Amino acid sequence: MSSHDYIYRIKFRKMGKWNLLPADSDSWHSEGTSRYFRKIFGFGKGTFIIQTLDDDMQHAYFPQFYIDKIYDFIRRTNEKDSKHLAKILSGFYVLRDRAKRELPKTSKINLKKLSNSKLAEVYEFNRDWAHRVTPYDQFSWIAEDYWTPILGGILNRHGLKQETKDYHKALFALTKPEEISTTLIEKREVLKQVLRIKKGLTRPGKAATGLAARFGWMPVFAYGTPWKQDHYLKELLDLARTKTEELSAQYMELKDYSKIRNREFLAAVKEYKIPARDVQKFIDFGLALDSRNEAEYLVSLCGFYLLPIYDEIARRLYVSVRQLRNLVHKEIVACLRGESDAQKILNAQGKMLGWVFDKSMRRQKYLSSPEAQKFFNYLNKSAVNLQGNNEQKGLCANIGKVRGRAKILHYPAEGGKVKSGDILITHATTVDYLPPMKRAAAFVTEVGGLTCHAAVVAREFKVPCVVSLKNATKNFKDGDLVEVDADKGIVRKVR
Repeated sequence: MSSHDYIYRIKFRKMGKWNLLPADSDSWHSEGTSRYFRKIFGFGKGTFIIQTLDDDMQHAYFPQFYIDKIYDFIRRTNEKDSKHLAKILSGFYVLRDRAKRELPKTSKINLKKLSNSKLAEVYEFNRDWAHRVTPYDQFSWIAEDYWTPILGGILNRHGLKQETKDYHKALFALTKPEEISTTLIEKREVLKQVLRIKKGLTRPGKAATGLAARFGWMPVFAYGTPWKQDHYLKELLDLARTKTEELSAQYMELKDYSKIRNREFLAAVKEYKIPARDVQKFIDFGLALDSRNEAEYLVSLCGFYLLPIYDEIARRLYVSVRQLRNLVHKEIVACLRGESDAQKILNAQGKMLGWVFDKSMRRQKYLSSPEAQKFFNYLNKSAVNLQGNNEQKGLCANIGKVRGRAKILHYPAEGGKVKSGDILITHATTVDYLPPMKRAAAFVTEVGGLTCHAAVVAREFKVPCVVSLKNATKNFKDGDLVEVDADKGIVRKVR
């Protein structure tokens, strides 16, 4: 009996679906990520993936026993030492700084002069960094629902009624990361440059070029388009129409981020008389939230430096980059080493593929198209969504009420249809959704919790956000006038 046969005898939870091709999925869900997850947390991590090739979607699942294992790990870790989990999660920041030093090294290599074997090494170097950082994202992604009832219970005991504005304000103040995020660093610098332009200290073109050089990599994620000079030039000129006083207030708020965050955090602790041991749980959640979202930015940085590597590999294998991304990691390496033929692999692919892990979450097995179809059929009948099982009500990820025209996004490339004041509705956001998110008046997603990308960006941009609203992309249509009452987790059409 195969060590993978157990998959038809256990309960699975569906985590969601994303617009990712097989090679993109390797950043998150592979033996490499499992190996690094084990080094950090003491046990492996294996996501069960089905890739539907007709719509370019990745469907992700976890066994229920594995989710239970994560929850038990957090519980046992906190019982032994209430601050130990924070120490583990803080290790992300050391790794992040190393990644930012190491990844740019590949940009100095003349890829065209490398042998195929050496090119494979450069490719694997990039993928290895993605594997190192994604365990922090994955841990927080799987575990976020562990904290929600615990933090809610603490606030309830200290006089805050669930699903009220004061409850959400306290929760978000107590879980706000101590470090300013990459999203807000970029926003702060844009505001700084707009103010310099308005004072005549720099030219718009020069400022836009500098911003593109520093932050152009941010929306790449798997294979997105970097922000270039024209992107920032338009943003700067649009913002320049705003009153200087308003821009200055926004800039100073971001410049003093840590001071304001600490003041609000301590005020909430004092007002609601939360003891130190309970405070630590909010700190842990804030670290989980921050490491998850900053890890996604590092994947984007990896993706940025991967773009020319993909171009060169695709040229040598006589396939397009899109075709190359339909291969999995080991196939790309094997083709570069002359052990396989890319075109033959692509020709043999069916409508879907996937991979599963054994119970130890160490060894991975790739599924043929018929095997993947069989497993997908089983999951469609038996797997329950981890989040987003209610069509009437979602989860408040940031407070506020607003009306606007619904814009349904199925892929990041559709972001151009979101105009200022629109309501962005999608299955889930990732960093390559940032351009339309900057324009939207509110976000609505079908999956996700308080640590998901849409939730974090909504709180950073101060726009209402409802996550985990089942079938939102089906129940609303482009152009519908909708009201987002995020405090209550409700989104409705306005008659």
